[in-house]
Amino acid sequence: MDLTGSLSNGILSLSELQYLDLSNNKGLTGTLPSLIGNLNQLTTLILISCSFFGPIPDSIGSLQQLVFLALNANSFSGPIPPSIGNLSNLSWLDLTENQLNGTIPVSSGSTTGLDMLVKARHLCFNWNSLNGPVPSNLNNLTSVRELDMSNNSFNSSAVPPWHTSLEALTTLYHLNPHHLLI
Repeated sequence: MDLTGSLSNGILSLSELQYLDLSNNKGLTGTLPSLIGNLNQLTTLILISCSFFGPIPDSIGSLQQLVFLALNANSFSGPIPPSIGNLSNLSWLDLTENQLNGTIPVSSGSTTGLDMLVKARHLCFNWNSLNGPVPSNLNNLTSVRELDMSNNSFNSSAVPPWHTSLEALTTLYHLNPHHLLI
């Protein structure tokens, strides 16, 4: 496909839609509308290599059936929404090559975070501008097989040894020494 323009409200009103892959449509631009949260039957959302920008809407955390979420190679900016932690069925999360910043959100009180993604097997946050400490709460993610946090700006002094408790882990791209803040 060679789609152009922004994501249509028509697509966002398809409440029974289960699979949406609009990858490799560089002409598809704009912000991801908060109405994306209305697609409550969606199990797969793939928007790789489009031209989306702006924040990832908090409403993405309403997609309770979501198993696969790939938003890589866009220009999403701002923090990772903590609401992604509500996606209890999520197995694949790829936010690679965006302009996301802030810390990796983890649970605190009534606020969810990515440490709640206990079914996750693939987590990629590389090539963003994430910073701060790498949260030790990520040791809860015992199903993770691949974890890539490289090419960000995490604090080197705050790297916990939690990765040794991730028994399923087969691939770890932790921190790029050229991007450590000391």
